[in-house]
Amino acid sequence: MTSSGRNVMLAAAAACALVACAAPVGKTPLPAPAAPEVKSPQSVKPAAPVPAGVVSTISLERFFELHQSGKAWVLDARPAFIFNFGHVPGAINVPKNRAGAVISQRQSEIKSALAAGKTLVVYCSSATCPDAQAVAMHLASSGYSASVFTGGWDAWKEAGMPVE
Repeated sequence: MTSSGRNVMLAAAAACALVACAAPVGKTPLPAPAAPEVKSPQSVKPAAPVPAGVVSTISLERFFELHQSGKAWVLDARPAFIFNFGHVPGAINVPKNRAGAVISQRQSEIKSALAAGKTLVVYCSSATCPDAQAVAMHLASSGYSASVFTGGWDAWKEAGMPVE
């Protein structure tokens, strides 16, 4: 591929990344549909609600420290095609539009990581990308605490950190 062809591909990928990570403008979420009423026998008790996890932020220095010591379970919230251009070593791709499904599929891995004392760290493209926060909120609603690396992929790369 020529240099100009590669530049066009990179520009297209960057444009897609910005669009993919952009928060919808002027849209309000639709209310959830009402659940059908299900009558159950008196002897069946409702399941206890899952306690929400906590969402926090993490600095580049602390993230790097945890990553290098094997104490971070890293989730990349960018779309898969952008993830494939490069990511933090060992990161698992969890795009925000599939976060619920991926978290459900990987529950045993998440529990194992937490049992091993690892911190769940979520990142996106940059400080302006809301996807990491969205994925962290999915984790929290499933009962898992997570730290958002707000600098994102851009800050990681600019600092000269290792990449895959």
